[in-house]
Amino acid sequence: MRELVTKVFDLVERRYGGDFKKAFDSYDKSGDGAADEGEIKELLKAAGIGNWATRGAWASGIVEKMDKVGGNNNGKVEWEEFVRAIERAG
Repeated sequence: MRELVTKVFDLVERRYGGDFKKAFDSYDKSGDGAADEGEIKELLKAAGIGNWATRGAWASGIVEKMDKVGGNNNGKVEWEEFVRAIERAG
């Protein structure tokens, strides 16, 4: 889990100057204010997490966990849920 956090933080620093909102918005391709599993898979790919065979499982687990913490269970990671995860990890 620590490697996941480290790689995502490194990606955000490297590509977005540490701006997590900018990073989140760039992976929210649909522009609906939430990242679905496909959008999370793209973030993971960019961060160098997993491979073509495992990335889907990673994305599914991340969405499930963050969505449960957020409490709305809509199958997506909303910005507020993402922020809570960053705060816990940071």
